Amino acid sequence: MPILTQIDNRRAYRALDSRPIPAEVLHRLAQAAHLAPSFANMQPWRIVTVTGGEHLSGLKEALAPGNYWAQKAPAIAAFVTELDWDGRLDHGRDYAFFDLGQAAMNYQLQAVAEGLIAHPVAGFNAEAAGKVLGIPDRAVLVTLVILGYPGDPSHLNQKHLEVEKSLRNRKDLGQVHANDVWLPGLVPTPPAR
Repeated sequence: MPILTQIDNRRAYRALDSRPIPAEVLHRLAQAAHLAPSFANMQPWRIVTVTGGEHLSGLKEALAPGNYWAQKAPAIAAFVTELDWDGRLDHGRDYAFFDLGQAAMNYQLQAVAEGLIAHPVAGFNAEAAGKVLGIPDRAVLVTLVILGYPGDPSHLNQKHLEVEKSLRNRKDLGQVHANDVWLPGLVPTPPAR
């Protein structure tokens, strides 16, 4: 199926060009996220796309040192939700994070179709980033998606240069998927300490 090619082309690359992304392109990314399915159509995601000024500078200041490469980004999108904005069922089945993830994936796939890199990161000071954007205290800033056109990788450190060129590394499908019934092999092996 053709969509698998687009999914496979979505990688968390780091070599960004700093040229601006046109507003109409950013709007299409938001539209793609907006079309994601959600529990009872509650659409619990909120996205703040930042393209300049003190807000973009503030978000970049909130990034962890390992995300140095994102300083070149011309845009960053903040993905926010809150558990009470979506379905909350028994056994901890809170749908807000799941539904936000669906919207974020639609967003990233549209970015690939637009020729962009869309790299979600967890390495940032969420409290500082939330203050920069004025996000309500109860809301959760889940991820920042770093956006940019592909650029020159010369500013990347050696580790990131290698990752940029590496083959996709995925677990064997049998470690994450089973037919008909749960299999013991689906339980992850604890990481070595």
